[in-house]
Amino acid sequence: MKYYLAILFVLILTSCVNQPPLPTDHYYRLRAAQDINPDKEIVNSISVIVFQADGLYRERAILYSENEIEVKQYHYHHWIDSPNRLLQEHLADRLRLSKISKVVLTTFEGNSEFIVKGKIKAFEQKKSGDQSSAHVSIEFRVDNNGQNLPILYKQYTQVVRSEAPSITSVISAFEIAVNNIYESFYNDLKEVL
Repeated sequence: MKYYLAILFVLILTSCVNQPPLPTDHYYRLRAAQDINPDKEIVNSISVIVFQADGLYRERAILYSENEIEVKQYHYHHWIDSPNRLLQEHLADRLRLSKISKVVLTTFEGNSEFIVKGKIKAFEQKKSGDQSSAHVSIEFRVDNNGQNLPILYKQYTQVVRSEAPSITSVISAFEIAVNNIYESFYNDLKEVL
């Protein structure tokens, strides 16, 4: 019996030794917005609430699709934070750099003049043959704290082609798409304020 146990133990050890190493997890962030020209201060305080997101858009794995029906997750490529927090922080930083408001909060304390809410409608890589692109769509709602109706309610969508099929190139396309959306949103926000 000891002989069989010894053989079994050797076989188990041998099978463990021959396993290839697991792939490394990779984490990606959106680089901080740059070249933002400061504006004059228009409001005293703005709160940017955590964005809403449904299903897979709440998870950190980077999403991709090869058709209009199926969405998949990368196993070893993740955002540094969930997209709803990542995009909220990125927008708050963008608003701070613009100096449109004295204070830009990422929480709602009940006394901010304006509340910005976002909902992620799409945040995924689109693959088509050798071509890849970043597809980003965000719905924004801006409320004046003392009124019932929003002062701005609009969906913004960008599809930006990646220069190469590599994941880092796709992340750069995501950055461009998000920055384009935020620039359009900022211009609309300035108009209504």
